[in-house]
Amino acid sequence: MEQENKKSLSERAMFYGTIFGGVMIASNIFYLLGLSSQTFSILFLLLTISSPIIAGRIAINYRQKELMNKMNFLQAWQFLMIMYICAAILTAIAQFIYFTFIDDGYFMSTILQQFDTIIKMNEIDSLLREELTKTATLLGSLSSRDIILQIFSTNIVISPIITVFIAIFVRKNA
Repeated sequence: MEQENKKSLSERAMFYGTIFGGVMIASNIFYLLGLSSQTFSILFLLLTISSPIIAGRIAINYRQKELMNKMNFLQAWQFLMIMYICAAILTAIAQFIYFTFIDDGYFMSTILQQFDTIIKMNEIDSLLREELTKTATLLGSLSSRDIILQIFSTNIVISPIITVFIAIFVRKNA
C-alpha cells in the first residue's frame, strides 16, 4: 500500500511538474522579450516571484484531491522536488530548442550590448568597469550549451532550498 502511494505521488509530481515547466518556460519567454520591452520585463519579474506560490498551490491541490487533505513534510518535499526537477528538465529542453533553432545570437548580443552600455557610463568606477569588461568577455565566450547547462544546474541546486520552504506551508497532518 505504501509503495502504491509513493508511485502515485511521483507520477502525479511528474504530471504537475510538466505543468509547472510550462510556467517556467513562460517565465523564460518573458525574460527574452523583456530584453527589448520593459512590460515583458515586469511580467517576467511577477512570474518569477509568484512561481513558488504557484508550486505551493499545485501541491496543495494535489494534497486535497489525492491525499484526503493529509500530507506530511517529507511527502510535500518529495512531491515538490520531483515536480521542480521535471520542470527544470522541460525548461532545459525548451531552452535548447530556442538557442539551437530560434535565437541566432540575439540573446548574447543583447546582453553584451547592455554590458557595453554600462561600461561606457562615466559614473562607474574604473575597477568596476574593468570587472564588467572581464565579465562581458567571459559571457561572450560561452556557447548556448554552456548557458543552458548553467541555468539547468542552477535550477537543480536551488530547487531543494526552495522546496523546503514551500513544503513547510504545504504540509498538513490533521
